[in-house]
Amino acid sequence: MIKIGIDLGANSIRLISADDGIIFDEPSMVAIDSHDHVLAIGSEAFEMKGLENSDVRIVAPISSHHVDIHSLKLLLEQLCYQFKIFRFFTKTTILFSYPTSLSNEVCEEIKNTLLDLGANQVYYDREIWFAAIGSKLNLNLPVASCVMNIGFSNCDMAIFRKGEIEHYSQGSIAGILVHTTIRNYLKKAHGIHVTEATLENIVRTLGTVVQETDPIILSIQGSDIKNHTLTSASISSNDIAFLLSPLAEQLSQWILRFLSRLPVDTQKDIMTRGIVCSGGFVTITGMRRRLQELIGCPVYLTDQPLYTIITGLEIALSQMA
Repeated sequence: MIKIGIDLGANSIRLISADDGIIFDEPSMVAIDSHDHVLAIGSEAFEMKGLENSDVRIVAPISSHHVDIHSLKLLLEQLCYQFKIFRFFTKTTILFSYPTSLSNEVCEEIKNTLLDLGANQVYYDREIWFAAIGSKLNLNLPVASCVMNIGFSNCDMAIFRKGEIEHYSQGSIAGILVHTTIRNYLKKAHGIHVTEATLENIVRTLGTVVQETDPIILSIQGSDIKNHTLTSASISSNDIAFLLSPLAEQLSQWILRFLSRLPVDTQKDIMTRGIVCSGGFVTITGMRRRLQELIGCPVYLTDQPLYTIITGLEIALSQMA
């Protein structure tokens, strides 16, 4: 039997095999021609951005407000073909996680697409479940466990007890908001438009909520908004800290509102045991500590915050017969 896990994300799509681990980890993007043929997926499609014309479309199938189910099906079909997931005389079981931007109807369409392509069995569940499994918490305890996952397009928090989700909330602070905030700042303060790759580099190099006496300085290039010529600008980690600190405060306020609606005994469990977090947003320098100060309870990161969902998928696949 072939057992495959798929982490469907707005920013990236990851494919894992129960036997070989991660076999695909690239941008969730597909390039399609005018005849609906797939030209490229993942990093190759991402590198084609800017080359779109009447014959070529570059599509990111999943966003925070919209899902292009047709292009998502094409992307999945190409992935299945590329990695020979379906083979003669071999049953394939697929387990996929999905962000909350995908409705149950869309998930059923994805499931049916994978079944039509050749899967024997297809199962799916929300990212927060696999984040909880990947955090390696004992979710069957009679006390409450709190897990928060912040991806590129979604922000989820759930309270687990005795193997079930007792309480759940979806927030508005996600990784895409970090990109949008920085992009808007660069346009307003420096008159420069930058690519997604440059934004990723800024977050990776300068991402912090902590003001420093000796900040990191980064020189970036982009397009001048007025005359569309190549231009450059210098920004510091303190500039980014000034931009991202309000997001930490907004996130903490949402968390506190969620906790305040819980039963008193559950609140006590969380304030004592803390919140376990995963996702790229919480890896921003100083973010965990800042949230802990604002919320007033312990905040922990999983061992690999960017790959906690993948870990959860791997654990779940290993337990499948």
